[in-house]
Amino acid sequence: MSEFGNNINDMCTVSRLLGKYSPDKAMAFALLKVAAECGDHDAAFNYGIQLSRGKIMIPGHNSIKAGIVIIKTLSKLGHPMSQVTIAEIMFTSKDLNERTRGIEMMKKAADDTPVACFKLGEVYRKTNVVPRDISMAKMWHIKSAKRGIAASYFTLGVILSTGEGVIDKTPDFAGALKMFELGAAAGNVESMYNAGMYYLEGKGVKKNAEMAVEYLVLAASQKFPIALLTLGKLFIEGAEVNRDLKRGRNYLAIAKECGGADGFIGKQADMVLDKYKHLEQTQCIIM
Repeated sequence: MSEFGNNINDMCTVSRLLGKYSPDKAMAFALLKVAAECGDHDAAFNYGIQLSRGKIMIPGHNSIKAGIVIIKTLSKLGHPMSQVTIAEIMFTSKDLNERTRGIEMMKKAADDTPVACFKLGEVYRKTNVVPRDISMAKMWHIKSAKRGIAASYFTLGVILSTGEGVIDKTPDFAGALKMFELGAAAGNVESMYNAGMYYLEGKGVKKNAEMAVEYLVLAASQKFPIALLTLGKLFIEGAEVNRDLKRGRNYLAIAKECGGADGFIGKQADMVLDKYKHLEQTQCIIM
């Protein structure tokens, strides 16, 4: 490893690239180990994760246990993602006190990483770690969203759209749409799709097919199967937008490719194509 000198950042960068693109992970893991031994806590965390998942084997040792020991040590040193990982392990304990300590550890990690804010939001929303508390879930997801976790905008939108935490379960579609639009702007594909459907159906806003298509196209550009299917149906049916058979068929073809030809998306796409195949035949005769 002498070609890297003491440049730990270069070692970590090359390790990530090799881990992602090289079929032989041995060099990636070796660089990660050296960087960890040089004192890089992020490298040590990633090395511990790979051990705990059985990706790296240490001859004569329990690699999974060794990985967890590394992560526990880092968590005691205040490494945020190690604290998140150990807290999640503690959440699985049958001991209430252990789960409570996990919550406190996750809160400490939240000071340094928004990922912990997101996970706390999910813990308070839909797990048995603590009693369900939607107001706490919203608080943590708001913190998470403001710190760059786009998925939290989507979650906040879902909470508002389903009336979670409201006594009579009354949905707030307008508030949900606002969250979905913020999530879409931050790059969350589920938010893009939901915002499109809200405009298409007029939920919390006046129906606007043009805005709906804009958001659905954004989601489709990320190969989101249900958005591709919806656009295909819209352009072939021609009820909400001007009919464009070629564009519709293209979207449905990509939807089948991304969502699986034999799955729900593929079957729905075939149903649309079969239902409107007479339009294609008519178009051919006119041409």
